[in-house]
Formats: sequence, structure tokens, C-alpha cells
Amino acid sequence: MYICYVDESGGFEAPNAYPNATPLMVLAGLIIRADLLGSLTADFIDLKKQYKPTKDINLLDHVLIEIKGSELRKFIRTRSRRKQRYAIGVLDKVVSLLEKYEIRLVGRIWVKESGTQLRPRESYTLSVQNIAEHFNNFLKEKSSQGIILCDGREPSQDSQVAHSIFTQKHKRSGDAIPNLIETPLFGRSQNHVGIQLADMIASGILFPIAARVYCSEDLNSIHVHPSYEILRSRYSTRIHSIQYFYRDTFDRRRGGIVVSDKLNRQPSRLIFAAVTPQGDI
Repeated sequence: MYICYVDESGGFEAPNAYPNATPLMVLAGLIIRADLLGSLTADFIDLKKQYKPTKDINLLDHVLIEIKGSELRKFIRTRSRRKQRYAIGVLDKVVSLLEKYEIRLVGRIWVKESGTQLRPRESYTLSVQNIAEHFNNFLKEKSSQGIILCDGREPSQDSQVAHSIFTQKHKRSGDAIPNLIETPLFGRSQNHVGIQLADMIASGILFPIAARVYCSEDLNSIHVHPSYEILRSRYSTRIHSIQYFYRDTFDRRRGGIVVSDKLNRQPSRLIFAAVTPQGDI
């Protein structure tokens, strides 16, 4: 059995709605083998103990003390070499965990058009539907079953998303995603290692890389900070290699990170295009 943990980064507002409004929105899904969760959790808690040590708490309570991807992104763009090294140290270990446990990545990035906000219901729901489709194909290949666990938002929003998958599973013409055993579930990130990892990938790596690739020539904002080139050069190849791809019935490549660029209509393949490696920080 597998679990696909989903988290998002960025908002729905127009990119120029206010200073430093987000230019894009990312949804990342990490596909994790359920029987490896115990070992993955132990390794992740070791990471927490090293990078966010907290005295006088029980060992397992370290999962409640989150290291947010947005915080790591902020550290990268500071002038503090200590904070930059801290962020890179955390992200290095996170990516290594994904590689160690053969975790696979699917997701969607919406690059916003200038002056235009995303439609919250449509963009988020469609993204989760796409993730569900790719995840279901992954499960078919593995002759397995799975569930989707998303970071919770407002109950009414979560209900809309869950119902959109429910209708795909129970329509009269047949179950479109039969290897998913249930509609998406929603949890609090403090309680789920998989959601915390998805946050670090979405907010700490995918968001800044995508902003540099798709928005840097059109936006003057902290979200396209030149320091993010460190992330782009350090992680593009590694993140590209853990994506889950497959061929559909029309022999088209599906899955991975799909970029919908409403700003300049650039293709998805650019996000992990080769870049010149940066020096150590």
C-alpha cells in the first residue's frame, strides 16, 4: 500500500495584488510506501533533533516542532551565511530521505498571469484530481492500492476537493481511479511526517525554483530572489530524477511536475533544465 501526501505553497491572489504577493502556486504530492513510514519517521525525527533541537520533550514530540519550507526559503535569501548553510543542510537531508526511501513526486505548478488571480476552487481541485490520476496509474503499475492525505485547509474547501474525487470513483460509467481506496483525507501537518516533507519540497525547493525559471524576467519581488539560483543548481537534477512519469494510452508522457504557465506559456520541461552549478555556501 502507498500513501500520497499533498501540500501546497503560494496563494491564489494576483501576482501584483500587493507587495510580494506570490507569483505562482505549487501543489506537490509525495508517494510513499506505507510499510516504510516507520523507518522514514525515525530518520526524519533524527533530522529534527539535529536542526531544530528542543529540550525537555519526548522523542516522538519532535514531530510537532515543524521546520517550514517557507522558513528555509527565507533563510536562503538572507545575507547570513549561517542561515543559508542551515537551510541547505536541512534540504540536503530531506532530498536524501526521498532518494533513500524511493519516494516519487507528482504535482502541479500554476504560474499566474499578471493582474489575474487564480480561481481557488478550480485550480486547487483540478490539481488534486491530476495528482489522483497519476497516483492511480502508479498504483496500477505496482498492483497496489493507496490513499491521498492532504494538508487540511478550511473544512468547506476540503469537502469540495474530496467530493470531486468521490464523483470520479462512484460515477455510473465506472470507477475512474479504482486503485485509490477512498476519497482524499485531510490532516494537520504537525501530525504527519509525509505532509511535512511535502511542504519542504513544495515551499523550500519547487516554489523558488519555479519562480526563478518562469517569473524572474517579469517580476520584481523577493519571490524571484537571485539567491534561489543556489537551490536551482543544487536540486534540479535530483528532484527531476524522483518524479514519477508514465505513458498514457496515446503514448503521451504524463505525471511528474506539470507547469501551467499563464504568464509566458513556457513548457514544463524548463523547470529542471540544466544550470551551471553554484559554489558551496
